[in-house]
Amino acid sequence: MDEVAQALLHRYIKEPASTPNVGASDVAIYLEALTDFPEASTLVGHVRTNQPDWQLDDLSHAILCSADDCATVIFRITQIAPQIGTQFRRILPRLTASLLNSPGLAVAKQPTLLMILDSLNQGMIGWTEGLGAGSNKLHSVFNDAIEKLLSNDTDFEALLVEVAAFMSKESDKIRRLEERLAASETGLVRSKQAKVLAANLINKKAKNKVATTSLSEFLRGPWYDSIQLLVNEKGIHSEAWRRANALTETLLWTYQPIDNEREDAEQEKQRLYRLIEHLPQEIRELLVALQHSTDIAESALDTLEVDHVGIVSGVPPNYIEFEPIPSEAIESRSTVSRVLLRRVNELSSGQWFSHVEGDQVQLIKLVLKLDDVNQLLFTNRNGMKVMQKSFDEFAYDLSSHVVKSINPDAVFSSTFNTYYQGLIDEFRKHRQLIADRKAEVDRLDQDRKKAQIKAQDEARQLGFAREEAERNRQEAIKTSRLRNARAEAEKFENADVLAEFITIVASLGTGAMIRLPDATGQKQDCKLAVRIAAADKMIFVDQAGMKAGDYKTQQLVELLVAGQAELGDVGDEFEDTLAAVVSKLRSDREKSYDDLTRT
Repeated sequence: MDEVAQALLHRYIKEPASTPNVGASDVAIYLEALTDFPEASTLVGHVRTNQPDWQLDDLSHAILCSADDCATVIFRITQIAPQIGTQFRRILPRLTASLLNSPGLAVAKQPTLLMILDSLNQGMIGWTEGLGAGSNKLHSVFNDAIEKLLSNDTDFEALLVEVAAFMSKESDKIRRLEERLAASETGLVRSKQAKVLAANLINKKAKNKVATTSLSEFLRGPWYDSIQLLVNEKGIHSEAWRRANALTETLLWTYQPIDNEREDAEQEKQRLYRLIEHLPQEIRELLVALQHSTDIAESALDTLEVDHVGIVSGVPPNYIEFEPIPSEAIESRSTVSRVLLRRVNELSSGQWFSHVEGDQVQLIKLVLKLDDVNQLLFTNRNGMKVMQKSFDEFAYDLSSHVVKSINPDAVFSSTFNTYYQGLIDEFRKHRQLIADRKAEVDRLDQDRKKAQIKAQDEARQLGFAREEAERNRQEAIKTSRLRNARAEAEKFENADVLAEFITIVASLGTGAMIRLPDATGQKQDCKLAVRIAAADKMIFVDQAGMKAGDYKTQQLVELLVAGQAELGDVGDEFEDTLAAVVSKLRSDREKSYDDLTRT
């Protein structure tokens, strides 16, 4: 089973079907025969209602569920006329039949059927009834394509080429209309906006300020015209625009009376003198830069100079209230965030939006974006102008959800691809999680085994160490015991006994019983198990047959002399030998040295 099928089963099947009686091929044949699919129905619900005896296999059920989920997403995000949506729903059973035959279709690089639906959807975006002959032709081509998709003998590859060619031709025609509209509207929009911006700038700066007749005529005449030209040539984001703002404010300030009672009145007068000295030249440069008539500019400056001479001479001019220049107000939306304004700045021509007005939803296309005057122009499906908005207005509409961005490109293929890829990613994560858990269990098991082996090794090493320590301790006790025995045996009064035991020990044979000291110093019955003459070594065992010790002849004799060892049952032969030795020793004691040494 391929990964797509596994991902579908993982997502939709919690308990496998017990007795399926219908497979994917049968369900596909049934769906291919459907030419009408009710809008309120789901594929799973439709099959259950119309085929109550069917028990779908797990994969078929999962594919039907996935197709229903994708269809829900598609029809929620697409903004199409009801007639178009109904036609698209007719294709859903045929599309699902293709998935039943090949679940990997959803993630294929070039899914032909989905690409046809993408092309049709993109071509029909914004379509509504009553847009003229061209719109009717488009609708007719769309319906024909739907009928061909429902036909069993249609070549999908050829239909894709046919649909793409028509939609491309239609798109080119609309684009030419939009380009002509943009060309004709650009100048009008800029000119109109320049008037609004220039008037609003002057009105804002002059609000609540006094002026003279000469200043009022200058601001409403040459200066108003100059700022309009500046907007058209430089834009509202230029240095010249900022300079015009500052210069307008400065010019008006020079006309405002100075309150002599203020502490800084003298400083304000000095500032006034300096500004009046340089102001005419700055105004002249800006007017000349905007290609104003020199005569008009100089005449205007002359009238302003007369006013300024009177002001600095202490002769108050005849003040009047400035009458605002008629203009369309630019709304200020305090709720518009910088994020939304940035979003509007990043818009590009060709984007589609849904615009809600009351109960009506209109699809609009951005065809002209004038950054220099912050204006947006929108058209309908036929390339006709339907709306013009400022950046601020459109940003506010976005924030209040009056308009929403929509993306008609590849909505069918991208939705199925994204959804199925999401199922695959989810399945991979699940599979990886299981693998990670198994690996963790294996790792813990290995760790336990390693810990167990380590513990065993440590215990063994500890046992070895203890045994070695015990051996060393026993050896030390033995050494101490032998040292004491040697000291005892070397005493003069034990010389005869020493000689006797040397003879006895020398005659001991295998099986001889000796009571030897154990680890605690207590005597225990031991038997001579091995005697190695070449090494002068005797090995004794206890009653359990375990080694009880090993001694050299001299060591055993010294232990016997010191009383730390005792002779046990040595057998008849040993007893006879021992008796003879003892008798001889007693006889020798009664002889003189000369008798013992006489040959």
